[in-house]
Amino acid sequence: MKQIALCTVLLLQSTAAYAAGADAPNAFAQPSERYLLQFAKPGEKVFVYERYDAKGALFQRDVSALSSPVKMPSATERIINGVTYRLRGLAACPKPKITYKTQEWDCTKAAQDYEDGIYNDRASVVLCKTLVLQSRKEEPDAVSCFSLVGAGNTNDPYNVAYDDDEMVFLDMAAIGRNKDGKSLRPDLEHSAELGGQFQE
Repeated sequence: MKQIALCTVLLLQSTAAYAAGADAPNAFAQPSERYLLQFAKPGEKVFVYERYDAKGALFQRDVSALSSPVKMPSATERIINGVTYRLRGLAACPKPKITYKTQEWDCTKAAQDYEDGIYNDRASVVLCKTLVLQSRKEEPDAVSCFSLVGAGNTNDPYNVAYDDDEMVFLDMAAIGRNKDGKSLRPDLEHSAELGGQFQE
């Protein structure tokens, strides 16, 4: 049931991405399959890192091979090519135990299992976007990450997996709040509401 709901969310997101014209660089919108496909290389996993300025314009883009499997120390941390990144505005594992694969799992282990399947098994392109123009030493950049998954055929069409959204939907991460109690990720509030129904 949860997997069906997740597929529905992904399909809705993909439709919205196309409607928003997500074939061009955008600091906040989910990229389309076509946008990610421009970086794909046969037989190779690719990592794309984009930095955007305060106006939302693309400032810098780095494209490199994924030299080693992506590691997930927590539900919101990603180690990609030896560099640690943190999902923007999210807090890892608000509850130590969650429902995952119809069973009770340790939240961190469930996130690692889920994301290992996305990043290391199915993804051909991983894109992370940040508003940080220059990284600070020993402080992970705040990012949003997306993966192009699928083989591009009728049986396994391309799809875009939205890491931030999936972590919130699966209750593996909570949306942070500022000191006034306002959401740091209002774009993910609907997914949090939908996902909460499957944890009750």
